[in-house]
Amino acid sequence: MNRALGTFVAVLAASLALSAARVSFEDLLANLKSPNAKTRQEAAAALGKSRRREAVMPLAALVRDSDFRVRLEVVRALRELRDVSGVPALVTAVGDGEAGIREEAIGTLVEIHAETERSGPIGRFLQMFSDQYDRASVAPSATVDPAVYQALARALRDEDRGTRQEAALALGILNGKAVTKELTAALADPDADVRGAAATALGKVGSPAEVRALIPLLADESSEVRRRVLQALAVVPVREAGAPLREMYEANRRKELGLKVLATLSRIADPAQTELFQQLVQDPDPEKKRLGVEGLGRLADGNSLPAFKKDYQREKNEEVKLAYAFALTRLGDRAFLDTIVLSLGSRTLGTRSRDYLLEMGRDVLPELYPYLSDPEATIRASLCDLMAAIGDPGAIPHLTPLLSDPSPSVADRANRAVERLRRAGPAVKTAG
Repeated sequence: MNRALGTFVAVLAASLALSAARVSFEDLLANLKSPNAKTRQEAAAALGKSRRREAVMPLAALVRDSDFRVRLEVVRALRELRDVSGVPALVTAVGDGEAGIREEAIGTLVEIHAETERSGPIGRFLQMFSDQYDRASVAPSATVDPAVYQALARALRDEDRGTRQEAALALGILNGKAVTKELTAALADPDADVRGAAATALGKVGSPAEVRALIPLLADESSEVRRRVLQALAVVPVREAGAPLREMYEANRRKELGLKVLATLSRIADPAQTELFQQLVQDPDPEKKRLGVEGLGRLADGNSLPAFKKDYQREKNEEVKLAYAFALTRLGDRAFLDTIVLSLGSRTLGTRSRDYLLEMGRDVLPELYPYLSDPEATIRASLCDLMAAIGDPGAIPHLTPLLSDPSPSVADRANRAVERLRRAGPAVKTAG
């Protein structure tokens, strides 16, 4: 009995000690005003973990704290809270005297507006997220304070190259069309990583006229800059890039780089390259042949239509055959759209099929609606994702029946697509 009593007393003592050590939310707020920097820092960290919105403004008041460790913990806490009311404080932090705090603030602004969460270093997160999407990555309904763009534009001139690079990537992700002039100036940055980041950002938010500024960087000394420029030009085709790309291709025909250049060149739709694409259609290399077919399809050369129909029937390589279907659809024969849609469920062809359909976008959207009744659940699910990415709210009435789809995966993806499209704007009726 004495042993049991002793155990009870020990447990009670431990419980009382834990209660005494536990600090209330109000006490944490009070601790933000402590004359002890360590106390302020610990309070900021605890408030971030509280996930309580009421903590945002008291934390924001410390964004200019005299101790850099407190300021850093404040930015981290605002990241945990993920509330837009903390954006003004984060804008201030982008101009902090400590490079680590500036970078943390930039990463947090991206996470809040793009509704994503990072793992690992900020720079790697921004690079991966920036490369993940062709264009801006914020939802159409998202509102970004102009002060965010201005702060990031100033950071493009930061003394720290990592901050400059991350600011450029962030502007691309956050749809920084308002500061493309500053992004264009960053193409002349002495650091290759910054030039590459600015090129990627312009590829996401720049107009064709602005993207022309990337053409000289096809001769950049950095292979990474050249890679990012090729990627940007593939997203925003600029016909003036045709000649320098052709020259670059001829100089690297037998190298891996040559194929990457050709992939971009096939998207430019430069009529001066018609003869090259016609030659590539006869090339024994299936990759080159595929890019030649795609190039002619994007040129919308109706003269290719009869030959392509015959070649489509005879083609044995599935990727090249899919390219023929894409080209024929682009050339006006929508019967070949069937081949592309039915390839969405393929492990080997699904990604390319999706890319083709995204490229054609709203032009073929009405013809995609009937496929939402396809017997294959993978195709129905893929179309839900595709229509969400195309971003036309007119798809909502066609997606709504799939909320009751017998496949839970299809129903879930239809639900996400409908919600995303509702945020994009009011639904409109679309024929189909």
